[in-house]
Amino acid sequence: MSRIFSNGRAQDFVVNPFKDLVSKANQISVAAPYVTKTDVLLHAARDGKRVDLLVGLNAVTTPAALAAVYHEHNIRVRYYAHRRFHAKIYIFDAAAMIGSSNLTDGGLLSNREATIVIEDVDDPEAIVELRAVFKDLWEHAPVLTDEVLKRFIEARKNISPLTADDVIAGKVGNAEPPNINVDSQHQTAERMYLEGLRRQVMEYRNAFNEVCRVLQENSLHRAELDGIGPANQTNRFIAWVRVTHAPGDVWQSIEPRSQDQRREEIIRLGREWTIPANDSMHEGYLLALRQVQRTFGDADTIQAASKEDLTEGLMSLHAFSEQLRFVKGGAPNLPIAFWKENKEDVDKVRKTLKYWVHSGGDFVERLHDILYESMKLRLFGTACALELYGTIKPNECPPVNGRIIKGLRYLGFGVRGV
Repeated sequence: MSRIFSNGRAQDFVVNPFKDLVSKANQISVAAPYVTKTDVLLHAARDGKRVDLLVGLNAVTTPAALAAVYHEHNIRVRYYAHRRFHAKIYIFDAAAMIGSSNLTDGGLLSNREATIVIEDVDDPEAIVELRAVFKDLWEHAPVLTDEVLKRFIEARKNISPLTADDVIAGKVGNAEPPNINVDSQHQTAERMYLEGLRRQVMEYRNAFNEVCRVLQENSLHRAELDGIGPANQTNRFIAWVRVTHAPGDVWQSIEPRSQDQRREEIIRLGREWTIPANDSMHEGYLLALRQVQRTFGDADTIQAASKEDLTEGLMSLHAFSEQLRFVKGGAPNLPIAFWKENKEDVDKVRKTLKYWVHSGGDFVERLHDILYESMKLRLFGTACALELYGTIKPNECPPVNGRIIKGLRYLGFGVRGV
């Protein structure tokens, strides 16, 4: 039976069904304009549950609450800014909560609320309708990024409640949910693709950074790789996991693990990896890494690079060498095919790679430009782009390619392929 919770005298606190339903669910979707309390969702994500959190960036939502969950692998965060976002929707595997309760201490515990719990067995049509409402809100909402979170934190400083929404929207951008009076009913295919690509990159980054953090916290590293930085050490470890423990399609059989389970597995394999005799691949890796850094390390080196230099640098990317499957004749024919596909236009290749690695502006929009717009390079896909960028600027985006994604999947992360 459905039941109303109001934080009233009967101690019918909204937090009670919220915690209970979270504990039973595998997938949790929350839309709440005001967010100050994210600990329950954080614990759920670390237990292996998937969480979609749609928040309002306003004078009530706290940067600390968002920062606590923002880098968590199993949590995706999107947002609206300004006044039109009012829905409070909590959806679980076979139930939902809807009413007046925000994701705050007040909404869950102390304010007088009116929130109803709907069970799928009692009203399946209502659950379906709520999922549709959430999906519509979610698909129109921008992805929370490092830059947006930084702007939000800046906007929250020294603002008056009367002008807070306008100030925050001015800082992060005026993002409003679709409405009959708002000209945003239909997203373009490009925007939908960009947001999907942004979510995908964020998933890679969060998963990769979790592995990196566990390795560092447990002093798991290869001494001969100490000069290349923690991100590239992590890249080497995950690639070793893929080659050594997840050959072929083994990685596909691994179920997602909780954060504690992933940590245990990373430590176990990390200890094995640090034994010198257990990884004989590092010499070739170091040579390839240094070649990529020499060729593409800054805009001037790219501009000065000859066709042969560019070829050698690209061939040092694992993801680029994987393009062999699209080329007849093996490795010697890959560079020939690349330049033929790109009309022998060395200047365009230089221009595209400089723009991708060393230009300013939105990272994902640049990625879209080099994959699909006028700056597109043939035989240079998403994995090539992400591995190249991450090798040069690992603090901004980890060096990700197909091998790394399969290694992450083996470790228990639910990342998608490129």
